[in-house]
Amino acid sequence: AGRLSAAEDSPGIVAIAARPEADLSRALGGRVPLVIVGVDVQDPGNVGAIVRAAEAGGATGAIFCGASADPFGWKALRGSMGSALRLPIARVALLDEAVAAARARGLLVVATVARGGEPFHERDYTGPTAFLVGGEGPGLLADAVATGDAAVAIPMAPPVESLNVAVAAALLVYEARRQRAPGRAR
Repeated sequence: AGRLSAAEDSPGIVAIAARPEADLSRALGGRVPLVIVGVDVQDPGNVGAIVRAAEAGGATGAIFCGASADPFGWKALRGSMGSALRLPIARVALLDEAVAAARARGLLVVATVARGGEPFHERDYTGPTAFLVGGEGPGLLADAVATGDAAVAIPMAPPVESLNVAVAAALLVYEARRQRAPGRAR
């Protein structure tokens, strides 16, 4: 099994499975869609962690675009711990395609920024929502932020300048989950 796996510490089990079919409409589906859109997330471990956090937090789908790593590559699959095989995931070349599809389905498109955005916990995510999260290093570029309907920031104590993209995605999804909890008055 070690020769069939790229992992340094292979568990000794290797499987062959069909790759899940997912298109934009499925990734944007659900009664009240909650979607993470990764833009230029290049580290496959981060892509896998985003998918895992998205499923754990109740997101209905994930989309990766631009220079993002393949969500079905071995390292991303390992990081997702099986979530990539259950959560609808789409891969598109251009962010504009993902945003147009989200808007066509009535989703609020929320861009994340390190500074200058509305505090993320003050925005309403009880309706259909797509969060745009940027890749390692620069985060979302200005043109990507401009595609959003709103820009939010996760407050951080100084001297911290940014969060890991997967951590930020998890915080956003769990805030939406908290807001959508049954019996919670807004």
